[in-house]
Amino acid sequence: MRYAKYITFASLAFMFLTVTALMGQSMEKDNEALVKRLYSEVINQQNLDVMDDLVADDFVEHETTPGDAQGKQGVKEYFAMMFKAFPDLQFKVNDMVSDGDKVWAYITITGTQKGPFMDMQATGKTFQTDAFDIIRIKNGKIAEHWGVTDSGKMMQQLGMMAQK
Repeated sequence: MRYAKYITFASLAFMFLTVTALMGQSMEKDNEALVKRLYSEVINQQNLDVMDDLVADDFVEHETTPGDAQGKQGVKEYFAMMFKAFPDLQFKVNDMVSDGDKVWAYITITGTQKGPFMDMQATGKTFQTDAFDIIRIKNGKIAEHWGVTDSGKMMQQLGMMAQK
């Protein structure tokens, strides 16, 4: 009986850690689902209205081009421009991992240039390139994005940059 209180404490501690771990896994799965929804509904289905449900009002984009507008509105403007230039734009998730409030995604981006892009008239050429996104979730919404896209490969395929 003398060890009963230690066994009870150990049991409670184990239960607390188990519940905490399960809650973390649940949050991470929710975060992954949110990012998958961004790729699927906003980008692949070109539904910018869904962005209001997924992206925080104080969103911060760390992968910017000089002159791009900031915040949620800036992202909407960027994708509106991309959809005009590449009406068949698609983001395919190759791999996704989450930890805490961050989701890492390795994606393949494809599209056919049928509209103006970066002062270049439509070429009708297609591209396929890879990208890596890090997305931070806060209060159930996308709060920040960091990304690395192989833009050089894309520009070469579109004829905007010489191939070596």
